[in-house]
Amino acid sequence: MPGQSHLRQLLRFCGVGLTCLAISLAVLVGLHALAGLNYLLAYAASFIVGNIAGYLLNARFTFSIDTVSHTGALRYMAVNGTLLCVSTGFMKVMVGEFGVWYITAALLIAAVNTPISFVAHRFVTYQIRTTDRARSG
Repeated sequence: MPGQSHLRQLLRFCGVGLTCLAISLAVLVGLHALAGLNYLLAYAASFIVGNIAGYLLNARFTFSIDTVSHTGALRYMAVNGTLLCVSTGFMKVMVGEFGVWYITAALLIAAVNTPISFVAHRFVTYQIRTTDRARSG
């Protein structure tokens, strides 16, 4: 059933996302709290590290892509570059203007980014189309 296939993909995507979120938070805390790097720079670095792990894990585990390609990686980086720019802006506003703790802000941004990035990566990065439903289950 196509609906169940999408649900399985979404659940796998969320599982990978939680793993990458843990990696990202560890990098964020390590760079900001332990190394003293500015929270925005630490956030950008943690976003990049988490998303590299996410690209590799999602390709194999979520979307069942056997090999990763340079063009797929470029599409992935384009999607995530856009998300990074927007997310960093939100991080600056939430922390700098509203006084939200940087970890809370990172978690809120991750929650908002999850459905957006799932759709973007499904159609743009991995180019899973409606006709691919039978193969992706």
